[in-house]
Amino acid sequence: MSSKAEKKQRLSGRGSSQASRSGRATRAAVATQEQGNVPAVSEPEPQAELPKEEPEPRLEGPQAQSEESVEPEADVKPLFLSRAALTGLADAVWTQEHDAILEHFAQDPTESILTIFIDPCFGLKLELGMPVQTQNQLVYFIRQAPVPITWENFEATVQFGTVRGPYIPALLRLLGGVFAPQIFANTGWPESIRNHFASHLHKFLACLTDTRYKLEGHTVLYIPAEAMNMKPEMVVKDKELVQRLETSMIHWTRQIKEMLSAQETVETGENLGPLEEIEFWRNRCMDLSGISKQLVKKGVKHVESILHLAKSSYLAPFMKLAQQIQDGSRQAQSNLTFLSILKEPYQELAFMKPKDISSKLPKLISLIRIIWVNSPHYNTRERLTSLFRKMSNEIIRLCCHAVSLDRIFEGYVSSSKEDLQGCILCCHAWKDHYVQAVQMHTQFSSRGWVLDQTSIFAQVDAFVQRCKDLIEVCDCQYHFARWEDGKQGPLPCFFGAQGPQITRNLLEIEDIFHKNLHTLRAVRGGILDVKNTCWHEDYNKFRAGIKDLEVMTQNLITSAFELVRDVPHGVLLLDTFHRLASREAIKRTYDKKAVDLYMLFNSELALVNRERNKKWPDLEPYVAQYSGKARWVHILRRRIDRVMTCLAGAHFLPRIGTGKESVHTYQQMVQAIDELVRKTFQEWTSSLDKDCIRRLDTPLLRISQEKAGMLDVNFDKYGSHLAPFPYTPLLQLSQEFHSHLLTPLFIILSLSYTTICLLSTFYFFFSSFIFVSPHLPPCYQHFNFTTYLKTKQNKTMIGQARWLTPVIPALWEAEVGTLLEPRSLRTAWATWQNPVSAKNTKISWAWWHKPVVSATWEGEVGGSPEPGRQRLQ
Repeated sequence: MSSKAEKKQRLSGRGSSQASRSGRATRAAVATQEQGNVPAVSEPEPQAELPKEEPEPRLEGPQAQSEESVEPEADVKPLFLSRAALTGLADAVWTQEHDAILEHFAQDPTESILTIFIDPCFGLKLELGMPVQTQNQLVYFIRQAPVPITWENFEATVQFGTVRGPYIPALLRLLGGVFAPQIFANTGWPESIRNHFASHLHKFLACLTDTRYKLEGHTVLYIPAEAMNMKPEMVVKDKELVQRLETSMIHWTRQIKEMLSAQETVETGENLGPLEEIEFWRNRCMDLSGISKQLVKKGVKHVESILHLAKSSYLAPFMKLAQQIQDGSRQAQSNLTFLSILKEPYQELAFMKPKDISSKLPKLISLIRIIWVNSPHYNTRERLTSLFRKMSNEIIRLCCHAVSLDRIFEGYVSSSKEDLQGCILCCHAWKDHYVQAVQMHTQFSSRGWVLDQTSIFAQVDAFVQRCKDLIEVCDCQYHFARWEDGKQGPLPCFFGAQGPQITRNLLEIEDIFHKNLHTLRAVRGGILDVKNTCWHEDYNKFRAGIKDLEVMTQNLITSAFELVRDVPHGVLLLDTFHRLASREAIKRTYDKKAVDLYMLFNSELALVNRERNKKWPDLEPYVAQYSGKARWVHILRRRIDRVMTCLAGAHFLPRIGTGKESVHTYQQMVQAIDELVRKTFQEWTSSLDKDCIRRLDTPLLRISQEKAGMLDVNFDKYGSHLAPFPYTPLLQLSQEFHSHLLTPLFIILSLSYTTICLLSTFYFFFSSFIFVSPHLPPCYQHFNFTTYLKTKQNKTMIGQARWLTPVIPALWEAEVGTLLEPRSLRTAWATWQNPVSAKNTKISWAWWHKPVVSATWEGEVGGSPEPGRQRLQ
């Protein structure tokens, strides 16, 4: 009997361990209380009943020994496993690692907690402490005293339990469903201790309830269950209980005020859009409706009646606040109804590009005006200004989604500039449509438009400036790094002695720019966030670096133009640096070099003008007087035309006054040159004979007046001034014209050569008479330019001229025999007159030498004799 009494005394001292050993019965009792809605149990979830916990299978360890026959054993593993109520533990794999952790916790007094849970990835896990990640279910063992755990002290040393779901809701279920009802129903404690403990428990449960439902975004009032089963008249007599109820009402008031304050903060959010405004009023409507429903619940009304009887000073503020909640609920419902007309139009904007948003803005402004005019609550200046500001935020957000910062800093200059320009145009369109709506409203409505336009468009203006800054970044990439649309343009080629050095300087400028760009890309915070003040500091540093690059580029342009001596070279350099001319600092240097280029052109014009004004131009002796002068003037014009064509094709040159003056000077000089050509032509035509055709009848040959028996060329020198063709076609006909002029010269040379030969060698035979010219055909007197191309006499004369040269020495040798023994030429005279005539049969083929026959035949007939012929016919 004594041993049984000692065991009962030991078991009664274990307290909470006994409740844990009978956990399954306790959970069943709690479930029964929940199903029966016992008033004594507090309701942490006034909107729904507490979820029923299904009994979990308990993994029984080895066959436990009865407490009456406990034998000391070193292995405490069965004690832990038998108390681990965990879903899936029976199917889990227990390893030696788990044994080691469990043994370490049991033997090490410094370890205060052991948790067992099923990890979805790694399976069964034992950890000395709480798991890092949230688990759906876990078993905990807490060491209450720093001693090793044995079979004897397990019940007194270890506190264990199971937590299901999130920890805070599980704790609230445990306290509100198990411990709180027992504590409030306990009447065995002293009054002071009971009141003190109950007061702190109410505060803890109120904070725990508020925290648990704030995780879901709701506000739930904690209703103390201590006085729910008591009549108000009885509760009023208990001052401590009334004070605890006043504490709960104070907590309710603070909860409602915090909720309203938080909602006002959300309502005035700077970065929210109209859709968030609609969602805010939907949530506020739900919260206020939920609180309104809680305020009319039985528990709240019971507390109100108790405090009303107790004449509590906290009841009036709470009732006033409750009335505000009721009014706010109706107002929130009304505002939600009117704002809902904006939901669909704004949802359409989410899928549109900034350049397409402009067409939708007038409709949205009209809808907001409809809300302003018709809503009973959403019509104040502050609310409408806030709504228009949220509309500005929405437009900024859509524009930010359309802009890719990565593409901007990776060199996609063209497409990024188009996107940024589209955003700027969208913001300007939004502002323009708003101003038009204001003007229309002011004109046709008696109700003034009193909204704060500055606050509505403050962020829009800041965003537009941010877009302009990014456009400047794109322009800098195009100017200093040759980026166009994801690709770098070709590196310019500079010729001359300074070409390689200029190229190296240009590459150095590009390297410095890329370093500055990388620094700007790493800016802290969002680049497109208009509230990010760090952007201004970093962008100013970037601009300072760009100014240094502009100075370097100006020096580079100046050095590149030092060796420019002609206009085409200068135009090529200006074309190379044209992409930089859009920058204001570089544009001044660029315009200055353009002026220098036009000054080169002016010097070229001055040089041509000096040449043109010469009284006697430097012409070659063989050049005609008038046509040569005209040709020389034409060359001068081609010289300035070539330069002017180069300048006219340079579309990138700036339009400056010096350029206009140079072009005007060029036009005047061209007119002067054309006038000089016309004047020269008039002088030439005035010097011509009116009847120039008669000069073509002048014989081309005449008997020489200086040497007897000779012929001279009788060309009319005046005819060389007559050029019936322009210069270029005349060059094409020069060969044919030259052959025509050589024909009479050839005749004269042939006859002169023959006469000279005869007179020099056989002068004593021909001294008495010179018989060449009288016996030549008299056609030379009629041989002129007109008859030369019309008759065939020229062929006869050419043939006779060719015949005379070889035939006379041949005839002489044939008649005389040798040149040293001359005989009478009387018999040869007839032959010489007509060597191949039919009457002269004295000379045969065999007697005449072959060269004589061939020459005479060719001269008379025009062709060679046929081979094999024995005699001449």
